[in-house]
Amino acid sequence: MARRVGAAAAAGSAGAAWAHGEIKGVGAFYSGVLHPFMSPAHLIALLALGLLFGQRGLGASRPAMGALAAALVPGLCLSLRLQGLPEPDPWLLALGTVLGLGVVLARPWPTWALVPLAALAGLAVGLGSAPDGMAPAQRAAALAGTFVGATLCTACLAGAVHPLHKPWARVGVRVLASWLSASALLVLTLGIARPA
Repeated sequence: MARRVGAAAAAGSAGAAWAHGEIKGVGAFYSGVLHPFMSPAHLIALLALGLLFGQRGLGASRPAMGALAAALVPGLCLSLRLQGLPEPDPWLLALGTVLGLGVVLARPWPTWALVPLAALAGLAVGLGSAPDGMAPAQRAAALAGTFVGATLCTACLAGAVHPLHKPWARVGVRVLASWLSASALLVLTLGIARPA
């Protein structure tokens, strides 16, 4: 019982943390590169998108990858200019659920459907990546790093999934996508239920 009380007291006494601040010892740019990997909603959406791109084929997914990168830029710029924007995490979790289920179903997505979803994911990741507590030059470097981290995360995962042709490997990709969708749906449901 004493351990539980001590753990609760230690957790309650923790100071406020910057959700999008600079990681000590890494620098602003690399903090930005790591940001998509440290924000669960961003990571789920980007991983689901990368799995879908790899499953669909790199050549066929090239327009959607371009849409992701093109939408990241205005999202990042708007996050720098506009303050007090609502967090886009619910949108990213909903996108992660839909994209993950698309991988689970293993049906080819038409380009006209995949490109807008990729652009929406890029815009939402950009809008949710505004760094706190940095000088203007550091903020710009962090946002440039976020662009690199988000595009590399998606492209590298797609490149790793694309050559997997054995049935067991394809099933593994679908299982991973189902976990991503389940995680996103669980967090989204908890977020909706919490205010009630």
